[in-house]
Amino acid sequence: MTEIGFNPAADDRFKIGPSTIRGAGLGLFARRDLAADEELTVVGPRVVAESLEDVCTGFANSHKFRVGNELIIPFGLAGMANHSEVANLRRVIDGDRVFLQTIGPVACGEELFLNYSPKARSYFKDLSNSKEPG
Repeated sequence: MTEIGFNPAADDRFKIGPSTIRGAGLGLFARRDLAADEELTVVGPRVVAESLEDVCTGFANSHKFRVGNELIIPFGLAGMANHSEVANLRRVIDGDRVFLQTIGPVACGEELFLNYSPKARSYFKDLSNSKEPG
């Protein structure tokens, strides 16, 4: 059986699997041992913050990456990193390029976590307080 989200042509260092965080769904994992400072590029369309496109993609607010006045709606592996206060990834902005970078070595099979911004975390709090319609 093929691993979820495994595309060796794209990046053989990472895979998607059930998160170790209860209720989080899927997460991002190391498919092999990773060294410190390894990078995973954040790819996806960019929209201007507070534009019509930003409002219409509100479903992705908790996952968007801010770069100045723009937001990247992540497609692919980088969008699968869950939040933890004890993160093993950091977000790096280098000019127009945005990537996640391992803070230290990560063992094969270990889940990768990013410390979400307070704004991103607020979306999850809002979702947990919402009521189902009906």
